[in-house]
Amino acid sequence: MLKKIGLMAFILSSALYAEENVIKLNESVISSQNFKTNIKNTAANISIITAKEMEEKGAKDLADALRMAPGIMAKNYYGDITFDIGGYSSVHAQKNNIITLDGVKISARDASNIPLSFIERIEIIPNGGGILHGDGASGGVINILSKNIYGKKKKEKISGKISTQIGSESSYKYGLSTNINVTKHLSFMVDYSNHKLNSWREHDQYGKLSSRHQTVSLAGNYNFDSSALTLKYTKNEKQYADGYDLPEEIYFKNRRQVTDSLREYFNSDDFYITYRASLASETELLTYANLYKSTIREREKSKQSEYNKSFFKTQIKQNYSKENYFIVGIDYFSNQLKPYSKGKATGKNSGKKDIGIFAINELKFGKFTFAQGIRYNRANYKYYWRNLAPIPENKRNKEGKQEYNNYAANVELKYDYSNTGMIYGKLSRDFRTPLTREMYYTLNASKLKTQTQKTFELGIKDYIGNVFVSASAFYKKINGEIYYQGTSINGKTEFINYNMGDTRRIGLQVLSEQYFDKITFTESISYLNHKIVDSDFASRKNKEIPMVPNWKAAFGVNYKPIEKLNLNADLVYYGKYFDSDDPENIRAKDKGNYTTVSVSANYKFENGLALTARVNNLFNRKYEDYVGYWDNSRQYSPAAGRNYSIGIDYIF
Repeated sequence: MLKKIGLMAFILSSALYAEENVIKLNESVISSQNFKTNIKNTAANISIITAKEMEEKGAKDLADALRMAPGIMAKNYYGDITFDIGGYSSVHAQKNNIITLDGVKISARDASNIPLSFIERIEIIPNGGGILHGDGASGGVINILSKNIYGKKKKEKISGKISTQIGSESSYKYGLSTNINVTKHLSFMVDYSNHKLNSWREHDQYGKLSSRHQTVSLAGNYNFDSSALTLKYTKNEKQYADGYDLPEEIYFKNRRQVTDSLREYFNSDDFYITYRASLASETELLTYANLYKSTIREREKSKQSEYNKSFFKTQIKQNYSKENYFIVGIDYFSNQLKPYSKGKATGKNSGKKDIGIFAINELKFGKFTFAQGIRYNRANYKYYWRNLAPIPENKRNKEGKQEYNNYAANVELKYDYSNTGMIYGKLSRDFRTPLTREMYYTLNASKLKTQTQKTFELGIKDYIGNVFVSASAFYKKINGEIYYQGTSINGKTEFINYNMGDTRRIGLQVLSEQYFDKITFTESISYLNHKIVDSDFASRKNKEIPMVPNWKAAFGVNYKPIEKLNLNADLVYYGKYFDSDDPENIRAKDKGNYTTVSVSANYKFENGLALTARVNNLFNRKYEDYVGYWDNSRQYSPAAGRNYSIGIDYIF
């Protein structure tokens, strides 16, 4: 399969030739500093997906938007999208990768709830980000930038977009985005989205499996002479319904069948404020704060969990010469989790408070750039142990407290060998402390150790003729990787958290694009060699990490036969991997190893109308989003087969 993809890309890209301006390397990047820089100046194999690209490809969600990016595995799983950067497995990805919305950390669930119409661009920076973002950046950072914060300033008094979409199983989506310029300084933005998704699987005992999602976002922006203030409020309401995993004997007979289902009700309120200012000609200030609250309940109205979060960050960038600068900052994070009030949880609040300080310095000597960064974090936890084995009886429902002190550090050396080419080397240390929900359910109420990681990375990026290329190779050693595994307790599978041991990942990622008169080809390939190198469980030493494929390869083509018509096709392949709960590699390595093809078309009329059509999984490939083992059977979460969407947008 990989040979066929490579040969196809080589033949097609060698047959054509045309000149193209150097645009890719000069694309701006926010994620690495929270202040603007560009791809060429970033020591990482960064990927950027713009709103324009998502619109032209008819992407339905973030999984569609990110599917071509090297080194990332994005999957739909129980109504949320999991984002695995760097091989931590989809079920553990959220704990090892950071997702931010306009600089504020959010969960994978919150990211899944963001309508694509709200997004200006997405930046993916693999292999760490611990200096700027702190705890949990082992795999990398996905930064989502919203239109009402980073969108282009409109000249018209009122502008916006009305969008509608229909899709498979009579699903539909509609929305409205508006920008109102009251004065040259003051503007308001209103975004609304409503989405109904009907499952392709059979009904459960309560009827049809239909999910509904509604989002409203209100923002106001005031531009002073040398500063800007933005306030934003977002309300999310979601009713989710879909089938659970299927045991093996049922899955291979009828993967649409539903033996049990999840029906969940989610709502959240999100308040955001940011202030940017030029304090002097060489001094920039950035401050932002976030308050967030969410509730989740299942079918039983009394079974409800609550989550509250507050976040504050301020940082200053000072240029002390024309090309040299330093950044210093401080951030504070606090969360509080009230688990479901019935069952084996106490219903008492558990929480975490985290404070960090960081500094970044960059020096330029001719064609060389030397950068350094350091961060210190202190995290304090207060929680209540679960009322369930293997927690000792004398600790169940009792209060626990822990404190962690950690640091992150990195050094980078970059060399600009030409106007368009750059090579870099980077050495970094990152860390991850446990999530609040991991603290209160561990093996014998043991204290989880901090997971630490050291990464060495080499990379190159250049623009030669009509070809853009970005490549990196890395080595990562993780000590005390935090993991969970299903264990049968009183006849039911429970997921206990523990330090699995030390793991190692060696990887290679390559992204290339070739630009011709009417055609653009894109190829990416990712290879990851991974294993557990040391563990208290002897049976796991030198075994592969579960649910992490060794290979991902992608090939895409964009064809513009006329100016207003975009035709797209892409192919993505994932290699084999072990079941998600099989660190001993006992069962066969026979999952994964599948290829999916997506095609789309977009036509823009002169009057602001645009038509988009997309088909995912064109050849109806059957594969799984998740495979595990419990209740004496292999369990499968079936992925959707062929599905389509057709949309009409009106831009005014």
